Amino acid sequence: MRVIRELANNTLFQQLVSFAIVGVGATLTHAIIFNISFELLQLHHLIVNILGFCIAFLVSYLGQFHWTFKEQAIQLADKRSAFFKFLKTALLGFAVNLFWSFLILEFLQLHHYYYLALLTFVTPVLIFLLNKFWAFK
Repeated sequence: MRVIRELANNTLFQQLVSFAIVGVGATLTHAIIFNISFELLQLHHLIVNILGFCIAFLVSYLGQFHWTFKEQAIQLADKRSAFFKFLKTALLGFAVNLFWSFLILEFLQLHHYYYLALLTFVTPVLIFLLNKFWAFK
């Protein structure tokens, strides 16, 4: 019980949990848009990735700024700078996801679920680290 209480009071742990929750929401947004647009509408994966990224970016920024990194964001003198750092971080994540989509769908020609697995589990770790130690610093 003591360990749980200590974790609940640990800022980094709280940030990881809230980042994960917001990230799951943003990632699900991106994945759902991708899946519907790619499978049902049969649009090219690049187009649906751009659409999914734009909508997921809004979900992610609002959640991370107003919840996950709220304490850090409040202390920022230049919130506009934080937005553009967050945007750069998100664009890097988007570039990584485009690389995954090219690798999985074009080069290896695997099922798109492999791409969705990388988008869901690998890229978010990179993005958390960049947000924590750069964008909201």
